[in-house]
Amino acid sequence: MKSSFISSSAIQNAMRLTIRQAQNQMTKATMEATTGVYADIGVSLGGNAARSVDFSREVDRIDSIKSSNSLVTARMESSQLGLSKMKDVGDGLVSKLTALQGSHDPGSITVAIQSATSALSTMMDTANTMVNGEYLFSGINTDVQPLTDKTTATSAAIVTQLNTYATGLGKPVSALTGAEMSTFITTTVEPMFNQANWTNATTGWSQASSQNMTSRISNSEVIESSTNANSEGMRYFALASVMTSALLGQNLSSDAMSTVSKQAISYTTKATSGLVTQASQLGLSQERVKKSNDALDAQSNIIKNKLVDLQGVDPYEASTLVKTLETQLETAYTIVSKIQQLSLVNYL
Repeated sequence: MKSSFISSSAIQNAMRLTIRQAQNQMTKATMEATTGVYADIGVSLGGNAARSVDFSREVDRIDSIKSSNSLVTARMESSQLGLSKMKDVGDGLVSKLTALQGSHDPGSITVAIQSATSALSTMMDTANTMVNGEYLFSGINTDVQPLTDKTTATSAAIVTQLNTYATGLGKPVSALTGAEMSTFITTTVEPMFNQANWTNATTGWSQASSQNMTSRISNSEVIESSTNANSEGMRYFALASVMTSALLGQNLSSDAMSTVSKQAISYTTKATSGLVTQASQLGLSQERVKKSNDALDAQSNIIKNKLVDLQGVDPYEASTLVKTLETQLETAYTIVSKIQQLSLVNYL
């Protein structure tokens, strides 16, 4: 009869190898149970790994577009608030000018002039608003302040032209009729605020670009995502305000003063109408962004579901495997511990 022996060292080394393998499997199983996807996509999917990469890249692209759309939406919402504020101020100016038509006493004239000055100041401040380091109403010139207040120079030019006009008619300014004042306003004052003079590089009010910013909101859609201070609405707003403050203080006749207030109301109404048009155009762009985001969300959800089908693991199966491996490791640790405690000394 031949006897054989078993080496405790060999058993111990084998158990250590088992423990190491179990630990590696447990790390992988724990990761899969936590994330819900394969720990090693390449090994698990083989030839389908390329599809997984393509799907993941497409989800990242969609997220990037949506992030850009968020910035676009913030810019348009801020622009809408600014346009709404300017319209409200314009409506208030119309109310003050309407009241002036019924009374030409010095107090009413002073209130109208102060209202026009305040309205213009609010319009200027709002038009020069910045968001995230960009001017909202500069068109594509987002790093350039759109408007510079030229009230003083323009008012002085209006008064000078008015005196020249009255002298040409052989009468003082106080003797001008309503019809004569209407002619002066339409032929001299109004052209000072046309597009060419408004954007003149040296003497103009605006340094904004008439070209608005555009933004890509999906693979195939590009929208105008800003507006600018060269619009008819803002030009008429400045015209009404400056004309009111410049002419109402010139000791005009009652007839001429009524003409000034009537024209100012007309220009302010055109201004608020222009601002509403700008807001409507931005509103259309906002609606397109919303619809684009909804479409992108739907597309992203479809791709993510495909990714789950491709990469997903059964979380319950992964959790069960983790528990099984924990039991095996505990058993292996116990065996190794007992083997390490074996010694001939205990049997001598």
